[in-house]
Amino acid sequence: MRITQADIAANIPALQQAIRALTRYQREELAEWILNSGDFGDAISEVEALYGGARHPLTVEEFLAIESGGSARHEFIGGEMFEMRAPMPRHQVIVGNLLNLLRHQLRGSPSTLVTSELGLRLSVEQTDLFYRPDVMIARGPFDSGTLDVPYVTDPRVIVEVFSPITEDIDRREKVLNYRRVATLEEYLLIAQRSPQVIAFRRSEDWSPVELTALDAVVESRSLDMCMTLRDIYAGTHLQLDCSTPRLTSVPQD
Repeated sequence: MRITQADIAANIPALQQAIRALTRYQREELAEWILNSGDFGDAISEVEALYGGARHPLTVEEFLAIESGGSARHEFIGGEMFEMRAPMPRHQVIVGNLLNLLRHQLRGSPSTLVTSELGLRLSVEQTDLFYRPDVMIARGPFDSGTLDVPYVTDPRVIVEVFSPITEDIDRREKVLNYRRVATLEEYLLIAQRSPQVIAFRRSEDWSPVELTALDAVVESRSLDMCMTLRDIYAGTHLQLDCSTPRLTSVPQD
């Protein structure tokens, strides 16, 4: 069924009433969904303009050429581009904390800290993928070839800071695809709205382990690093009874 502007206008009062009935958390989740859902028409138009008006599955090389000439950032899955919306301040505070903590502990190490400005390129069952994890720790030092491409292929650790909007992709699709990276040892998922870190480790057959108490310690066993949830969430004003750290297994989906 096609929805017209008149239909939307007629239903605005009902929508407003429904939104007022939501809890604060539900309103925040709705607002984040609206900001991140947007229209992908601009990206489609850009592709059509570059390739003669005919849409076709892009190659990785075509995607990288488009990405290098634009201001927006995208992920690339099986020939399609998906725009990444600007992150919320809460997300950036957590990512900033992670970068500071990891940079300090990696000092003097050959490993390299990588942000989402660089992507992760991989292939799964002959499907080319290009993701932008929030934080990666890659094997180093980089050689002359890897210093001149906008991606890495051999991270040891990947960290994603997820929201209610991205949680499903980060916990399902990316868990399955990231563990195909031969060098990857650990994948950490960090929630934005409540203290929660989920660790997937190759040494534990990728079985998820969850930490929720602020005094609990997150370990990167492959790199001999650690940090508390309190340090990760510094500056986010999250409140939680953290007197007893909890470590629990998460059921597999």
